[in-house]
This record gives sequence, C-alpha cells and structure tokens, in this order.
Amino acid sequence: MNGNIAVVYEQGVLRPLHPLNLPEHTKLEICIVNAFDEETTEADKAYQVLLQAGLIQPAPLVQVDPILESELQRAADAFGQAGPLSDVIIAERDEV
Repeated sequence: MNGNIAVVYEQGVLRPLHPLNLPEHTKLEICIVNAFDEETTEADKAYQVLLQAGLIQPAPLVQVDPILESELQRAADAFGQAGPLSDVIIAERDEV
C-alpha cells in the first residue's frame, strides 16, 4: 500500500481516520506532515479531512472574465434609476 492517509494523534498513538487494508503487524514507513497550523479554522480542518477521505471533491476552477468599467457603470446607472432598495422592496411587498 502506497499513498497518503489521514491520521489523528491520540494518547501517544497515530490512529488512521479510516480502516487500512493491511495484514496485521505490517511494517510501514511514515512521513509526518502537520496538515494544519494554529491559524487553520475548524471548517478548514473538516474540509481537508473530507477531501482526503474522498468524500468530497474540490470545486473546479472557473475562469471568469473581468467586468469592464463601462459595464459596471451601466449597471450602477440602471440600479440608481430604481431608487433606494428599501423603496423597491416595499413596493414589491405592496404588489403581493
């Protein structure tokens, strides 16, 4: 068996997070890499564990073209003509 596995260190023992398909007393060589630093959030840790376990897949990267300044200005002008957002919401509620 070769590859990376996720483990947790508990009471002086490294324990795999998932069962390993190995015969009893198999000797392995391990390289310890701390996957988390002090600034890693609990959500980041959970994401990494799920990712390493194969339970989730990373989202594909999507290339987004930058928005032109002229398009931003046109959108701002269109929203500005509608008036304050609170007035728009109140008007929609009155229509219902």
